[in-house]
Amino acid sequence: MVRTLQVVQHLRPGGLEKLVLNLVRFASSNHRVYVASLEETTTSAISAWPELAAFRNQLIFLNKPSGIHLHTAYKLRRLVNKLKITTVHSHHLGPLLYSRLALLGLSTTHIHTEHDSWHLEEPKQQTLTRWLLKSKHVELVADAPTIAKDLHQRLGRPADHIINNGIDCHFYCIGDQADARHDLALPQKQILLGCAGRLVSEKGIDTMLLALSSLPDHYHLVVAGDGEQLSSLKQLACRLQLEHRIHWLGYCKNMRSFYRAIDVFCMPSRNEGLPLALLEAQACGKPIVASNIGAIPDVAHPENSVLISPNDPVQLANALEHVMTHKVNETKTAHFIQHVADVRKMTAAYEALAK
Repeated sequence: MVRTLQVVQHLRPGGLEKLVLNLVRFASSNHRVYVASLEETTTSAISAWPELAAFRNQLIFLNKPSGIHLHTAYKLRRLVNKLKITTVHSHHLGPLLYSRLALLGLSTTHIHTEHDSWHLEEPKQQTLTRWLLKSKHVELVADAPTIAKDLHQRLGRPADHIINNGIDCHFYCIGDQADARHDLALPQKQILLGCAGRLVSEKGIDTMLLALSSLPDHYHLVVAGDGEQLSSLKQLACRLQLEHRIHWLGYCKNMRSFYRAIDVFCMPSRNEGLPLALLEAQACGKPIVASNIGAIPDVAHPENSVLISPNDPVQLANALEHVMTHKVNETKTAHFIQHVADVRKMTAAYEALAK
């Protein structure tokens, strides 16, 4: 039995966190997978993300205080020994640091996945990441070819493996738009543009609002997600007199209906890695308009997507109108994602590295 411990910074709703839960959900019968979250407690995490309750017995929360806390590395090492972990799989810099400290002197396999490269623009993060990855005991995985190229340039070390992020293409699939709009109490006759994710500056939702203000009134925006910018975004919508054209869903439990309900999925991000939401939307047959950054070009359907520059609401608005005047082959889009980003292929690839 291979026993893997996924190590993440936190378990708040997000693409990386959903991916880690899928590695638990789709694990094969000879793999036992646990998740260690450096931050938070079981109660606070499940309260913020009720979906975690189904995995309660495989989740461990270390409740790390802010800043560097060496005792957390000790707690993580004890956990590795207690659960008889054979492979530790860390995600991003904080978990990489604590995993390296916890595994000093142990023969445990260590896999580390980098999900984006933009954080390495910060010199301190780049220096620390490069130093931690000097160890020959870490298998470095990039989640897309573009990320692998960036890592090599910034860290001077090639990725050992490229494993595309994956989604459940059996669940995220083409469905009836009218039913989905009814499920979410959304208007039936308007053009619905969709954005999903944490409401933070990196996601560029403010750019989306500026673009919407220049589009005809029958273009509406549906936003699935919550975050620190919710209040300021609503204030911007008010100043732009868009209140009646924006539907704020908050944390959405039914993301499949969200994707099926919209006409176009929009991702005007300022920074990205390989976003799961982009995969999920295309698996549901939707065209996309997204920033030409990170690994987005690696997973955008070549015929049913338009890539734009970040921070350009005029270009974004023009791209959206262009997409709405061209017929989309939903089946071709969905099949493309099934081929490049299926969660079962991703899980099998990671399990092949675990020992």
